[in-house]
Amino acid sequence: MPDHDESKHDLLANIGRERTALDNLLAPLNDEAMLGSARDDGWTAKDILADLTTWEQRLLRWIERWRATGEPGRPEVGVTWEDFDGLNERDYAAAKEQSLTDVRREASESYEAITSTVDAMSDDELAVRPETADGPSWSWIIGANTYRHYKEHHKEMEAWWEEKDA
Repeated sequence: MPDHDESKHDLLANIGRERTALDNLLAPLNDEAMLGSARDDGWTAKDILADLTTWEQRLLRWIERWRATGEPGRPEVGVTWEDFDGLNERDYAAAKEQSLTDVRREASESYEAITSTVDAMSDDELAVRPETADGPSWSWIIGANTYRHYKEHHKEMEAWWEEKDA
């Protein structure tokens, strides 16, 4: 975790920059390419977009829960970080049932909700450490579940496709 917090301005700029880069990577892909492998484990670009959206939506629930109760309930109420892999597997299975059209629509709606939510937060709120005094701030949590997550998967897909085409 970083030892400083990001301002709202910087956070929104980073979110916008990395989302644009991801969107530009995915834009030329037709439906067939979106449904073809994008990683060695068989995940498709659709699966990755659904994963990003799921974590954005989870982030929105954390912020909403924190505002209502003072506790974000991360990663899910009744689930610990030790079950992170199980949580991702559950999310992956659920996303497999969704159509590409639905995944694209939800990704767009989720991104809009994230940027609106962050824009409505003050720098003071973004500096709050919602779980423990030495835990991550909201700005770090938001960055981890938006732009750093986008960048992680962007690099992963780009490298996989380059290796595949070589």
